[in-house]
Amino acid sequence: MLKHFTWQQFLVAALVLSSIWYTVVILLFYRQRIQDYLNGKKDSGLPEPLGHAWDEEFEDESLGGEDDLMGKSALPEGMSKLSMAQFGFAPSMEEESLDTGRERQQSVVPDVLEELKSIFHILETQQGTKQDFISLFGLVSAKYPNIKGTSNQHALNDYIRENVLFPISDEELDNLWN
Repeated sequence: MLKHFTWQQFLVAALVLSSIWYTVVILLFYRQRIQDYLNGKKDSGLPEPLGHAWDEEFEDESLGGEDDLMGKSALPEGMSKLSMAQFGFAPSMEEESLDTGRERQQSVVPDVLEELKSIFHILETQQGTKQDFISLFGLVSAKYPNIKGTSNQHALNDYIRENVLFPISDEELDNLWN
């Protein structure tokens, strides 16, 4: 029996029946709003709030949305709001200038240690003397002048005393860094 209907006839019938259905539903459920609209009454769309016994006590207070019943919310301890201009990962210029010298010294110490290890290796393999050590160490002290007079110099001096094959005094080590 369905073979006798075409797709066009089916779609027209479905459209007509759907429009009749939605018209009936709209007229049943939205009858009052439609009558108000046709009569020219304007509906605010928001229901009127119910009156409460305590409303009279709070008439003078504003109902601003800034503070709710509990008050303003506070951020957890240790947190603060920042603008985009205040946010960044790099240290400020003042902090950077204070720490730059120390960071450079700390980054140089491993380089100095590697150079000292190579000097000690050369002295061991070629039976070097104290004069050979002084001449080779002169290159290291010229390459890293920032070490002189720091606590790192004292630590490096201790390292040199432990690994050198001959005795060397504190005065000689201090003279080597000049």
